[in-house]
Amino acid sequence: MNASTITSARGGRRRFPPEPGQPDKFNAIQKVCAILRVLAQRSPLRLTDIADATSLNKATALRILNSLIEEGFVSRVMGAKTYELGQEARVMAVGARRSVDIAELAQPSLLRLSERSADTALLSVRSGVEALYLARSVGSHPLQPNYLQIGSRRPLGVGAGALALLVWLPDAEIDAIIEVIVPRLAKSPRITPKLLRERIASARKVGHTVLIDAAFPGMGGVGVPVRDDSGEVVAALSIGAASDRIRRREAELSDMLKKEAQVLARAIAQPARPHPAKPINRGI
Repeated sequence: MNASTITSARGGRRRFPPEPGQPDKFNAIQKVCAILRVLAQRSPLRLTDIADATSLNKATALRILNSLIEEGFVSRVMGAKTYELGQEARVMAVGARRSVDIAELAQPSLLRLSERSADTALLSVRSGVEALYLARSVGSHPLQPNYLQIGSRRPLGVGAGALALLVWLPDAEIDAIIEVIVPRLAKSPRITPKLLRERIASARKVGHTVLIDAAFPGMGGVGVPVRDDSGEVVAALSIGAASDRIRRREAELSDMLKKEAQVLARAIAQPARPHPAKPINRGI
């Protein structure tokens, strides 16, 4: 088998000899990286362009692209036979631009939200067709949604924060996500594709999401998107509470959340501050 070549970040060719006994496994990661590198340098690109730039045959390039699309790292451009970086790659790019985790940046906002509302404040991010809860702060009210734990996942749309991550995506992507998550909605039978589309239309008008007695009977939530400096939704802030507490205070809670979303967006956009150098003890 001939050695494989890929385009390096500087535009040159790097030749990778196959590992004896398992050439495909040895080159698989390098082929994936080559495609992602090319798309990061210039996109959207046609399959032919990607194959030429990476020295991969079209069949191999297409197979890798399809896998990357399934994982959210590449997406097809609607109405064109071209490819570009997907949402997961953009989220990684945002993370690479800051030296501290978004969960750490969100802690002050979560603390203020839980203190002022007396309810549970949450930070969630998108992971494929799911929302992943990264951080939370629990308020003083005796009835709290204890099913919302850090590290837990829910389908996009199942919960106010998870819905806020879905609402402002392109319509075609929303359609695809809803189609994929339908089998996963069995645990939340009140959340149907019809309800999700109604909630999406409403949220786009008012700028926040609200779900009451949907994911869990007797509980509800309000959520808002958090955007980076390019306008991409990179996270969501939400407040979960008993349904009657959400009904009475939807406007108040949404205002609180929107203000903190702006605070967090500014924190994400700020360049990281270098830590001051510690003096060296030379034993003098």
